[in-house]
Amino acid sequence: MIRLRSFALSAFCIMAIATCGSAHAADKVKSAIDAANRIFLEAYAKGDAATVASVYATDAVVMPPGAPPAKGRTAIQKFWQGAMDSGVGNISLHTGQVGSSGTLAYEQGEFALDVRGKDGTTKHLVGKYIVVWKRTREGQWQLYRDIWNESPK
Repeated sequence: MIRLRSFALSAFCIMAIATCGSAHAADKVKSAIDAANRIFLEAYAKGDAATVASVYATDAVVMPPGAPPAKGRTAIQKFWQGAMDSGVGNISLHTGQVGSSGTLAYEQGEFALDVRGKDGTTKHLVGKYIVVWKRTREGQWQLYRDIWNESPK
């Protein structure tokens, strides 16, 4: 009986330590993603498409709604520069959920932004997004796959 209790206590302690380690790792991933999102948003607000693109992995793909994918940093920089030039602005992100396994993580969230129409009026859009993040050999998390769409009104 004492052996069984000892085994059960040991198993419980190991599970508790693993859970704490897992929760700590998840918090570190979320913190890294939040930091990268801040870099993205600050660079976008300044009109700095090169810095926006630097948050993406070199082999990243951006998959905007109604447009062909932008593959690689050069194409991604061009895409975001085009968005800036067309009057897309006032972007905000709200991360809802983050999960990770190994060198990949996902982020599910919601966005809001303003779009300038052809008639010069500004339209406020809200939507949802999924991002797959990839951890580099140096331990940095970078956007790897980025897709979003507008939510119905």
